[in-house]
Amino acid sequence: MAIWLKLILILLMIFNLSSLVWFLLGSTAYFQRGMDIMGTTYLWGAGIPVLLITIVFTIFLFKGWIPTSRGDYIGIGVWMVLSILLSFVLIQSVSTHGWANEKISSDSLKITSDGKYEYRVDLINLFQKNSHARLYLKDVHSGEEIYISTGIQTRKIVGLVTSLLPPKESCNGK
Repeated sequence: MAIWLKLILILLMIFNLSSLVWFLLGSTAYFQRGMDIMGTTYLWGAGIPVLLITIVFTIFLFKGWIPTSRGDYIGIGVWMVLSILLSFVLIQSVSTHGWANEKISSDSLKITSDGKYEYRVDLINLFQKNSHARLYLKDVHSGEEIYISTGIQTRKIVGLVTSLLPPKESCNGK
């Protein structure tokens, strides 16, 4: 096999394996959560084919396969382009929310009865192993913001419900 073809195959295999590792780490938030249905679809549709193509390229390199015709070069070129496209699909499918960036679900902002503070509860990285909750507190007059850790056991939360209806007025008319 020509040196240039070996070099291209080695670089392509490194790129393919890197994209697969990036996908596995990213779609599980560094193993802080399970893979969702979209991640599983991308794994079967792009990840497994990339892995199989990389294995075939590795076998070609170790066996010392030499393309003998123009068709062999065209075929290997098509498989190279396909593996690059599938690797880009894997890279683009990764969402960094929840591990590179915190994924925050917040309660609506409320004001204390004396009107001095605004507050809300933030649930960070909910449904992951590294989830936690905090209280956001803002002094209305000074604008100072404080985040306070809470003892809310976020692992016991199994679902969130939001309403599309506006909040009901309280009985005392406030």
